Formats: sequence, structure tokens, C-alpha cells
Amino acid sequence: MKNLSFLFAAFLFLFFGITSSYSQSAKDISIKYNINAEAIFNGGNVEEYSRLSDNNRGASGNGKPSDFESEAYISKFINWEIVDTGNHQEVYQIKFLDFPWTGNIEAFAKNPIPGGGRKAKVKVEDTSGEGSVKYTIRFTIKSAVTGETKTFELDPKIRITTTP
Repeated sequence: MKNLSFLFAAFLFLFFGITSSYSQSAKDISIKYNINAEAIFNGGNVEEYSRLSDNNRGASGNGKPSDFESEAYISKFINWEIVDTGNHQEVYQIKFLDFPWTGNIEAFAKNPIPGGGRKAKVKVEDTSGEGSVKYTIRFTIKSAVTGETKTFELDPKIRITTTP
């Protein structure tokens, strides 16, 4: 009987340990988009004056932001934040417009994903399969001096998976 109780306790420990480990690994993803708003607004190349990073192994094979791929999980959230790292940040107002996307799966409930500020958030659908999504970050930069607003785009990727 003691052996049976020990085996049962070991099984429970193993089960809860694996479940706990999975839930800790499958997490919401934060993607940070750093831009030099002044340089881009004044004609600089978006690729050259942008940098993407995330908190989950995101990488760009060639170093270009358009090649950046994040890994996100089914039923979890993706959070974007845009930050001006350039000089004269007080002169330039930046915000996300939206995130149109295409892919071989139905990853999100809306297309485009709405923006509207310096942060955006979307949930990967519970029914999404695994696959790749190419999305466009559409954002605006407004000059507080001239009042002029310009729209820009960048096209990174997200790989949706169930396995952390």
C-alpha cells in the first residue's frame, strides 16, 4: 500500500510539475518597436532607423527589422509598444495606426488589428493553428512644429506555435 501511495504521489508531482512548467513557458509576448522618429520623418529609411525586440527569442537573421520574427503562443496575448529613441522626442508624436496581416492560419479575430496609440494588444485565437503570419506595422509620426503627419510601414513576422 505504501508503494502504491508513493507511486500516486510521484505521478501527481510529475503531472503538476509538467503542467506548471508549460504554463510558465507559454506566456504573453511583448514586442518593442524602437524608432528614430525625427530621422524617419525627415526622409530616413524606416529599416535603417528602426529596431524590433521581444521577450521571447525573437530574431532577425539578417539584422533587418522587416526580417524580425517573434514567436507567440495560441491563446496568449501579443503586446506592442512603439518608442521614440531619437533626438527631439518632444517634437514628434508617434502612434500605431493598425496591423494588417496575412498568413496560412486564422491567428487573430480582427484584420487589421487595431492600433490607436503607442501600445497595442491582441490575443492569438484559441482556435488558431500553428503557422506563420506576416503583418504590417502601420504607424504615424506627427511634427508638433508643422502639424504635418506622415504614415510609415514595416513588415515583420510572427510564428504561432503551441510549444514553448
